[in-house]
Amino acid sequence: MQFGICLPIADAGIAHAAGFDFVEPTVRSLSPLDPDFDAIRAPFDSAPLPTPVFNVFVPSEVPVTGPNVDWERVESYLEAAIGRVAAVGGEKIVFGSGGARNVPDGFDKEEAFMQLVRFLRLAGNVAVRNGVTIVIEPLNSRDSNIITSVAEGMELARETAHLRVRLLADLYHMMEDDETLENITTCAAWIEHVHVADTHRVAPGEGSYPYEEFFRRLHKGGYSGRISIECRWDDLAAQAGPAGEYLRRMWDETK
Repeated sequence: MQFGICLPIADAGIAHAAGFDFVEPTVRSLSPLDPDFDAIRAPFDSAPLPTPVFNVFVPSEVPVTGPNVDWERVESYLEAAIGRVAAVGGEKIVFGSGGARNVPDGFDKEEAFMQLVRFLRLAGNVAVRNGVTIVIEPLNSRDSNIITSVAEGMELARETAHLRVRLLADLYHMMEDDETLENITTCAAWIEHVHVADTHRVAPGEGSYPYEEFFRRLHKGGYSGRISIECRWDDLAAQAGPAGEYLRRMWDETK
């Protein structure tokens, strides 16, 4: 099992010193619309840790639901963004992007769902050419008004029916909406990436989230992918090491 942290590439050294296996930066940090990629990729190429996963996939200014979706612009963005992720060693892209996917007031939810299907099929096609997989991130109902549970994420993945579109489980979002952890078991075959934090998004081990049950269900489902911390840090350098040690211990103890 590999453990990482969602961090800017500039903090990769801190993650490395704390014993992590990888960092998970944002797609936005690759500036997909900036033509000067050589300067942008330089810190990724020299970082002490790999970047196999990226999040913050689509900016809010490129909506993928609602009446103002510009599919040509979406396709152009996908080509640039996914290509850059692959160029710096990325293997997976997390599709949370609440700002881009939130359904505008008054717009039909079923139509928006099918727009997400269309978007993910387009993304999946570009991902195939770049050796990348897209993982759907269900968000809590404060952060998104569509796809707010792991079960709904699996439904979207099934409807998309693309070999490069899978699912993410995020303990924080599940707990914030009181989602049953049984969904980890039910959706196990689709889960290909995991995010964690602790109570109200503090560092793992500093709150009261049910890591034991969460990890046991991942083990039961045969999960062997990566796990990334996505939380608030008061002092990254001081907290990262203990957080990583807590996750590794809990993972081993729940086998």
